[in-house]
Amino acid sequence: MNRQRNLLLLGGSGFIGTQLAFTLANRGWRVTVPSRRPHRHRALLVHPNIRLLEANIVDPAGLKALCVGQQAAINLVGILHERRKGDFRRYHVDFIKSVVESCGEAGIRRLLHVSALGADQATGSSLYLRSKGEAENLLHTFGQRGLDVTSFQPSVVFGKDDDFINRFAGILRWYAGYFPLACPDSKLAPVYVGDLVAKIAASIDDRDSYSKRYTVCGPEVFTLQQILELIITTLKLPVRIMPLGKGMSRLQALVLQNLPGKLFTMDNYRSLQTDNICMDGDLCETSLRQYVNGLPAMFGNKRNYDRFRKDYAQGGIPEEDS
Repeated sequence: MNRQRNLLLLGGSGFIGTQLAFTLANRGWRVTVPSRRPHRHRALLVHPNIRLLEANIVDPAGLKALCVGQQAAINLVGILHERRKGDFRRYHVDFIKSVVESCGEAGIRRLLHVSALGADQATGSSLYLRSKGEAENLLHTFGQRGLDVTSFQPSVVFGKDDDFINRFAGILRWYAGYFPLACPDSKLAPVYVGDLVAKIAASIDDRDSYSKRYTVCGPEVFTLQQILELIITTLKLPVRIMPLGKGMSRLQALVLQNLPGKLFTMDNYRSLQTDNICMDGDLCETSLRQYVNGLPAMFGNKRNYDRFRKDYAQGGIPEEDS
């Protein structure tokens, strides 16, 4: 009988993390998921191999304590918007430094990290992408001192409870007439969460993946406008897209970033100036078109939509609590 191994999943209560936690638990890992608000994620407790703990992972002492007794760690933590100036550095760069240090002190040898497609410390088009790139570089540079590191750069991720298709579908359900869309020509290759999770889980014991950086994309490339039009057509909504040029897109970002919820910011605008597609490597199989065809089942009745509205999380919160 194989000895059960322990894994620390940072960000395990978020959209990607929840699916990854169950996948790893089904493979025999004893998965520890820290969260600031564990009462919101009790669904994780149905699996006997998942341990949900109340913890503040950005506290260095608390993170070091969580690492004790673990054989591997996976980091999914990140934010899409800054609530305060410097949040990208705090949650991306500084947190990675703390993770590497904590893993080293606890004797963890295997560390996987989910970054973002287009992350580049030098040439990233936004502060989000540059901070993600800097964090990834730090991990692969300093992590090599006793750590076997693998990182993943996924395009936008879709699936049940995502914050991409669900967000747009929810907003468009309230619209009639023309919907002003910033950056309509931005290209994306959406990847299904199940495909991404399968790649991460399969890499843990794959020595060939050590020190590698993988881009992860779906099989199709869409413009942002094409994705919204696909949603509109599927849900049979009385909405038409009004594509905005660069000037109006910037103006929309300037206005919306100052409203509650930060639906769209200038940093989001800058991120969309970089095509979110994979230039090489294997593509995942699941089609966004097929997935969107199932949207009416979720948004076709008021109870499901009310649940979506209640559970919707703001982008400025670290993904581990989204």
